[in-house]
Amino acid sequence: MNIKLLTHLIRLSDGHVMPDWIDCKDEAHAKEVRQAVDNFEYDTDNHAVRIRRSPKSRHAIDVKLTRFW
Repeated sequence: MNIKLLTHLIRLSDGHVMPDWIDCKDEAHAKEVRQAVDNFEYDTDNHAVRIRRSPKSRHAIDVKLTRFW
Protein backbone atom coordinates (compact mmCIF):
# COMPACT_ATOMS: atom_id res chain seq x y z
CA MET A 1 0.00 0.00 0.00
CA ASN A 2 1.29 3.46 -0.86
CA ILE A 3 -0.10 6.47 0.99
CA LYS A 4 0.46 10.13 0.12
CA LEU A 5 -0.20 12.92 2.61
CA LEU A 6 -1.34 16.15 0.99
CA THR A 7 0.40 19.08 2.63
CA HIS A 8 1.04 22.77 2.13
CA LEU A 9 4.59 23.98 1.61
CA ILE A 10 4.47 27.60 2.80
CA ARG A 11 7.24 30.01 1.82
CA LEU A 12 7.96 32.08 4.91
CA SER A 13 9.23 35.17 3.08
CA ASP A 14 5.85 35.99 1.54
CA GLY A 15 3.32 33.34 2.61
CA HIS A 16 3.10 31.76 -0.85
CA VAL A 17 1.48 28.34 -0.53
CA MET A 18 2.22 25.34 -2.73
CA PRO A 19 0.58 21.92 -2.53
CA ASP A 20 3.00 19.10 -1.82
CA TRP A 21 2.86 15.37 -1.20
CA ILE A 22 4.76 13.23 1.31
CA ASP A 23 5.02 9.57 0.32
CA CYS A 24 4.46 7.00 3.08
CA LYS A 25 5.08 3.26 3.02
CA ASP A 26 2.00 2.27 5.00
CA GLU A 27 -0.58 3.56 7.46
CA ALA A 28 1.78 3.36 10.45
CA HIS A 29 4.41 5.38 8.60
CA ALA A 30 1.74 7.93 7.59
CA LYS A 31 0.84 8.42 11.25
CA GLU A 32 4.52 8.95 12.12
CA VAL A 33 4.92 11.48 9.32
CA ARG A 34 1.73 13.27 10.34
CA GLN A 35 3.04 13.56 13.90
CA ALA A 36 6.40 14.85 12.60
CA VAL A 37 4.62 17.50 10.50
CA ASP A 38 2.53 18.50 13.52
CA ASN A 39 5.78 18.80 15.55
CA PHE A 40 7.29 21.11 12.87
CA GLU A 41 10.05 18.59 12.06
CA TYR A 42 9.70 19.15 8.30
CA ASP A 43 10.16 22.94 8.58
CA THR A 44 13.26 24.69 7.26
CA ASP A 45 14.55 28.24 7.56
CA ASN A 46 12.69 29.14 4.36
CA HIS A 47 9.57 26.95 4.37
CA ALA A 48 6.96 25.55 6.71
CA VAL A 49 5.19 22.28 5.98
CA ARG A 50 1.66 21.88 7.30
CA ILE A 51 -1.16 19.47 6.76
CA ARG A 52 -3.33 21.13 4.17
CA ARG A 53 -5.48 23.90 5.65
CA SER A 54 -8.13 25.90 3.84
CA PRO A 55 -9.03 28.69 3.21
CA LYS A 56 -5.81 30.64 2.64
CA SER A 57 -6.63 33.06 5.47
CA ARG A 58 -6.12 30.19 7.96
CA HIS A 59 -2.51 29.50 6.91
CA ALA A 60 -1.08 32.02 9.36
CA ILE A 61 -2.76 30.29 12.33
CA ASP A 62 0.23 28.05 13.04
CA VAL A 63 2.85 29.55 10.70
CA LYS A 64 4.77 32.67 11.67
CA LEU A 65 5.46 34.57 8.47
CA THR A 66 8.11 37.24 8.16
CA ARG A 67 5.53 39.43 6.43
CA PHE A 68 1.89 38.91 5.61
CA TRP A 69 0.44 38.92 2.11
